[in-house]
Amino acid sequence: MCGREENSSGFAVRLYVADISQSEEFYDMWYNRMPKERRIKADRYKLDKDRKRCIAAYALLAYALCEAQENGLIPQGIDPGSEELPISEDDNGKPYLEGIPICYSISHSGDMVAVALSPKEVGCDVECKSKNAMSIAEHFFSEDEVAFLRSIDDESRQGLEFTRLWTMKESVVKCSGEGIRRAFSDFSLIDCAGERVGHLTLPGRNDIFRVREFESKNGYCFSVCSVYEDIEDKIRYVRLEDE
Repeated sequence: MCGREENSSGFAVRLYVADISQSEEFYDMWYNRMPKERRIKADRYKLDKDRKRCIAAYALLAYALCEAQENGLIPQGIDPGSEELPISEDDNGKPYLEGIPICYSISHSGDMVAVALSPKEVGCDVECKSKNAMSIAEHFFSEDEVAFLRSIDDESRQGLEFTRLWTMKESVVKCSGEGIRRAFSDFSLIDCAGERVGHLTLPGRNDIFRVREFESKNGYCFSVCSVYEDIEDKIRYVRLEDE
């Protein structure tokens, strides 16, 4: 569904991050600018904070797409910040922009929202630092990943390393389009020597999935995965209400 052509513009995979500390006027404005399907999704949330994350993530997507438009990757006749943005979903429920040769992924957690853009398939994830790391890892992670976490004596660092791995794995299954249908134990981001891997293949898939994690900030971890080989090494932080 996404762009499969060679990228001649020098556009690398980008990860945008923003927080949700915006005014009520900001949320009212962006709610009215979202496509109908996105408004319906926002309305399903019972908690105000969840609704704000949904709206802020769309506003961040619009900002990111405006930058892509400046790079010539989106036709000038399309308004990234309008309710006419042609968002669709494939058979697996993965969102894409119909008729626009660029891929995107959205994630939000706590007070943070993230959007990744890529010329090819992409997934991103943001997570708050987790507690009860080992009990969760033993149920979901590969043997090498569990062994890596068990080797860490400090509980706080263990929780951070678990969250880093979880975020990376989320970005991989979002990039593949499989989501929760792909068991986290099917693949490992720690090799047999206990080292973190930066690319991998998945059982039954020929693509090479490249994963990049970013320095944790304020208790959050960020990761992006793409089948496109060029990924920026820094997060693009955005103050949404200033844009």
